[in-house]
Amino acid sequence: MSKKVTIITNVPSPYRVDFFYYLQTHYSDYEFSVMYYCNDSMARQWKADEDRILNSHFVPSKTIRIKKRFDDHFISFPVGVGKVLDKLEPDVVVAMEYSPAILQALHWCHKKKVPYVSWTDGTINSEKNIGRLQKLSRKYIFKRADAFIGSSHAARDNQLRYGAPAEHCHISMLTVDLEKYIIGERDWKSNELLYVGSLIERKGIDLLIDALARCSDKSVRLVIVGDGRERENLTAQAERLGVADRVEFRGFLQGEKLRNCYRRAGAFVLPTREDCFGLVLVEAMCAKLPIIVSEYSDAASETVKNDVNGYIVNPYDADAFAAAIDKLSADEKVRESFGRASFEATNRFRFENVAVGYVEAIEDALSKEKK
Repeated sequence: MSKKVTIITNVPSPYRVDFFYYLQTHYSDYEFSVMYYCNDSMARQWKADEDRILNSHFVPSKTIRIKKRFDDHFISFPVGVGKVLDKLEPDVVVAMEYSPAILQALHWCHKKKVPYVSWTDGTINSEKNIGRLQKLSRKYIFKRADAFIGSSHAARDNQLRYGAPAEHCHISMLTVDLEKYIIGERDWKSNELLYVGSLIERKGIDLLIDALARCSDKSVRLVIVGDGRERENLTAQAERLGVADRVEFRGFLQGEKLRNCYRRAGAFVLPTREDCFGLVLVEAMCAKLPIIVSEYSDAASETVKNDVNGYIVNPYDADAFAAAIDKLSADEKVRESFGRASFEATNRFRFENVAVGYVEAIEDALSKEKK
């Protein structure tokens, strides 16, 4: 008889929906259901095909926005998490992060003696400025969880910091449906730089534009895909630095339009000031792109090897950043070598490999007898 697994997360983001669909269609020993407690992420424009996820449920909630310098934070206060769990009767619950909804789910699991798996993307770097109450909620959850899933090695390190037992920590890499971004043979002649993501201060696009202005190769162009509150400031910066004719703002794109941007690019750049991962790096690897990534992305070491498929840089060192761009723009053979190496490194991000750690955590939690 199959075991019932309820996954709880905030929103039906496309990359999560694709992964949940994979779990539902490839693991017949488990009956997966998904609970979302905020069906509008407020800050994101993408749309996901959540309708293809069988047995999905939306819990009504009130979401508030907390404005901060680098990025806005959102907290959802749902009503009825326990009632939905009563209806689903899961044998194990996998809950994402540490919101009020997750605390409700943990309470339900404790009351019903149902195993609980704590799942997180958060890293030591991304959580370095969290408050005392947030730290207490993590410690509270970690003391009561039966198993743990980290979306990267850096996320696992964060779980260990809060006292999670190493033998119950499992890694299931954050990823996307690779097939959506794989392209055929590309033209390695392009030296166009591509950035994909939100236009917010945390992402460091201003640091990238500064580096572009210092590049020796003045033929290098930058295509920026995404939108956000910093767009006007970034446009003004490009004009001020005399590179406005080399910077193109494409706005928010997805689907085939986004894939075409990956197809035309010569290299991908993520100049972030702080990121617990950066899924666009995996997308760029699928598109056979060399990558220049900020050392402040916790996915840098997971996705890029210096002088193999790209460069890890300090985005605050504009001259060194510009030098990395010049290295790639100067040599078509290097771009091809790095791009092919990027694609060869995508295997660990395939769903069939990512799912292993996820299911191991579920089995780990189920193996613990509830008394």
